[in-house]
Amino acid sequence: MGEIMKTLLILAAATLGLASLQAQEKPLSVTERELLLERLQEIQETSNSTVKGRYTVALTAFKEGIKNDAAAHDLYLKCIEKVRFLDEAKKTSEFREWKRRHSEGTDNAEFRLALRHQLNWLVLTLEAAQDKKEKETMGPRCMAVLDAILKDADDLKDNRALLRSKPTESIFAEAYGVDALNLGEWPESPLDIGGVYDLVVLPPFRTPETLTQLQSGWKKRIEHEGLILEGFANEGSADKDLKPAFEKWKLEGRNDLIWTMEVDLFSNGDEKGAALRMLEHLKENLKHKSAPKWIKQFTSLVKGEAPVPEEE
Repeated sequence: MGEIMKTLLILAAATLGLASLQAQEKPLSVTERELLLERLQEIQETSNSTVKGRYTVALTAFKEGIKNDAAAHDLYLKCIEKVRFLDEAKKTSEFREWKRRHSEGTDNAEFRLALRHQLNWLVLTLEAAQDKKEKETMGPRCMAVLDAILKDADDLKDNRALLRSKPTESIFAEAYGVDALNLGEWPESPLDIGGVYDLVVLPPFRTPETLTQLQSGWKKRIEHEGLILEGFANEGSADKDLKPAFEKWKLEGRNDLIWTMEVDLFSNGDEKGAALRMLEHLKENLKHKSAPKWIKQFTSLVKGEAPVPEEE
């Protein structure tokens, strides 16, 4: 009986192998290829429609949430309830207990304000992911978000970690299913000043026709870099009035940014004006630790040579 079973298994395997080989050798007809590609397109369109619908629902909710601090907090509670309680099939009583602890602890005017600012940035992020072309014109809106945050800096200090976090990792994004956005090149957070300016604000102005806007953008960046340090750095310092990091930035970091601005302007068409300003900058800051590097860069730029690489 064992030999018979072994023979049957061998025959079955051979039959399956032959069928598999025949299936592999059967080519697609022209019509079948067209039908398969049409079906693929239908699947893609359905997927795109689903994603677009999810974006629309999320944006509508988020825009309601940024109307005021209370609205932002209400949306926050709804998102917490969905993600941490409903989705995990927890009891309603558990959510009520969480809300009680939240109201006695983390819920305050400053926290609600921070939530609204986080939502405001999330709206921009979602719109940028939805329309890549629109991202090219978002510079002024990004700067406006930064201005609003910095205006409220004193009230946001205890929640600055919230504003430094990625928008796609927020409870809002998770609750509305937009936590896996294809952002491409986009700032990590509204407090990622370098990212905001390098990726969004400045690139559209790097043409000979928009040098004035490029210079204005750089000046705004330098202003924002300083305000971020002045408003959010040095928490816990024994003497907050001294703000050591901010004072150090004014002496070193600010001058580095001014130099980088002039190199950018020179490289994009303002050679004469930028060169004269760079010479003046060198004259006033010869003792700066970056002065030797600046001199090499200036020499290379004026001679039309390849730019000197940044030193580690």
